[in-house]
Formats: sequence, structure tokens, C-alpha cells
Amino acid sequence: MPDFPDGSSQWQRWGRFVNRYDAGRALALRIREEIESGNLSLEGRGIVVGLPRGGLEVAFAIANELKLPIDFRAVKKVGHPAQPEFAIGAVDISGVAMKNPYVQPYEMPQDEEFDRMVEHALEQARIMDKNLRGNRVSSLINADWCFVVDDGAATGLTLLAAVKGIKSEGVKVIVAVPVSSDQAKKLLSEAADGFIALMVPDWFGAVGQFYDDFSQVPLEDVRKYL
Repeated sequence: MPDFPDGSSQWQRWGRFVNRYDAGRALALRIREEIESGNLSLEGRGIVVGLPRGGLEVAFAIANELKLPIDFRAVKKVGHPAQPEFAIGAVDISGVAMKNPYVQPYEMPQDEEFDRMVEHALEQARIMDKNLRGNRVSSLINADWCFVVDDGAATGLTLLAAVKGIKSEGVKVIVAVPVSSDQAKKLLSEAADGFIALMVPDWFGAVGQFYDDFSQVPLEDVRKYL
């Protein structure tokens, strides 16, 4: 998948992906290399699991390249009451909830308030799951291992909640992302059975800075990927 005569790709030269699908194809190539080199041992039935919405476009590319089935995992961030974009936790559809270990105790709401926020986020995850899945059963029930995929890992909290939730169901989990902060890499490497990232830059502001096109994935596309 080279973009230049020397065989390199845009992300290798400039540290940016064209879009999420481009990132997924590059990630699939790295995964294949890990498997063929023996660094990644996978036995039994596998699946690619994307986190909606952006992670599903990356997962769709990986599933296409590696000829694997695809599914999704409903996970929701728990934002700070005064600054909703600031993640203080996350909750998986299974009910597994995580607190941000890097947030100071004085920055966190009281436990009762945090629990209420988790319940609200969990209800949102359940609504998302129902809207996207309908009456279909999750493909994870037949899987021995899975790649859990997002378009990037900034705090890594939503991925961490998904990892914990899926592992509680007896499935081996390998996290695969195009780009990760060093903080998220440490968090996820400890929790998952494997961790793959194409880039872990020294300076990490936001996931979108590593994409030319980071526009929101339309809901119609999400349903098409599934």
C-alpha cells in the first residue's frame, strides 16, 4: 500500500493518515506482519471489533484486508460535569466501568455523583447497542480472540472499558489503533493481551491531528460497515 516510489506511505513520511480507512489498511498490514513474524499468536475463531463511530471505519478496513468478520462494542465516555469533553471515566455495555487513573482525586466528583454519571452513560451505551444491533446477537459469543479497534487512543479509557468488558466474557483481546498517546499505550498494554499502534508520538494533542480527514462518520456508514 505504498504512496511513494520508495515504498513508503503518507503516515510513514508525514505522520498523518489520509482518513480512517487509510489508517485501517495500514494497521492491517502491521497486524499481518506481526502474525507472520510469530510475534502475535492467534488460535481459534477471531473477529474485528470496532468502537462506534470512528473506530468502525478503521475496523472495516482491517476486516476487509484480513478477511475477518466485524462487529462493534458499545462503550461510552464519562465526561467531567464541568467539562464534558474531559474524560474522567468510561463504561462498557457489560456494565464494567473505569475511572481515569490520571485524574487527581480533588478533580473527581463525589462517588455517588460519579455512579449516577456512569449509569447515565451505560444507558446511552445500551441505546446505541439497540440502535445498531437490533435483535442480532453479538458475534463475540462465538469468538476466541478479537482485535478491539478505535481511530486512536488519547486517554485510552473507552478502549480500556471495552477490553475489561470483553475479557470478562472469556475472549482474548488485542488492542489495535493507528495512533496512541504514551499514556494510553501504558494503560492498554497492561490490560489487554496485546497492543499494536502504528504511531506513539512524543507529542500528542488530539487524535484528529493525525488525519487529513477526521470528519464524523455518518450513521448510515456505520450501519453499512456492519
